[in-house]
Amino acid sequence: MKPSGNVILITGGGTGIGLSLAEKFLNEGNEVIICGRTKATLDDAQRKFPKLKTIVADLVNSEGRANLITEISDRFPKLNVLINNAGVYSITDILDSNYIATLEKELTINLVAPISLIQQLFPILEGQKDATIVNVTSGYAFIPSAQSSAYSASKMGLRAITQGLRFHLRNNKAIRIVEVVPPAVDTQMNKGKNISLMTTQIFAEKVFKGLIGDEDEIIIGMSKMAKLLSRLAPKFGFKKMNTDEEKQRNIVAV
Repeated sequence: MKPSGNVILITGGGTGIGLSLAEKFLNEGNEVIICGRTKATLDDAQRKFPKLKTIVADLVNSEGRANLITEISDRFPKLNVLINNAGVYSITDILDSNYIATLEKELTINLVAPISLIQQLFPILEGQKDATIVNVTSGYAFIPSAQSSAYSASKMGLRAITQGLRFHLRNNKAIRIVEVVPPAVDTQMNKGKNISLMTTQIFAEKVFKGLIGDEDEIIIGMSKMAKLLSRLAPKFGFKKMNTDEEKQRNIVAV
């Protein structure tokens, strides 16, 4: 990906890693559009970074996604980078009566929405000389979490879709398909956890470096270890991570 001169859409770009990515891309000379469900959050982001463009869009439903596509088509016809970053995360019990509702929501936002946006924005992206589709997954795509199994399933699914799309487009030199696999980053999702967290700024720097370096998989921090363990010692990796998470959850609960 070229470092500057891109027109970039970042879903879930109002906070966390999405906002840090937006800041980095802006500073490098790109036009950046962020979308999110809450106008107030997007307005706050725009006050911090006045050059940001914002679109209110609820990706959980097809109408919200369709409205986003219409806005992009009308206002940003030169869009050449899509970053599917928006996601939701819950700690749930598979046997809980509310689990199916949680599963449906997380699969919709974390998996169905990115695929839908890729399909609907593909005609625009395909028309650009230097197009990139980025899907943000998780270390849980390598080793699933028992306490956040719905989230894990959605990110494992998104990794599979990303790999399948990259293979399908292997002869299309105009569009790159990239997977970004974050470690535990200092965002609201990880608040209260007594673990080492990467700053969103360092994360954004590493993603940018990987994108301009034409990496297809940008696996960052401890997610590299998760990938290694998933291949060499999957049972050990699963038990170790989930035991540690269970202990951490008990500490937070106390």
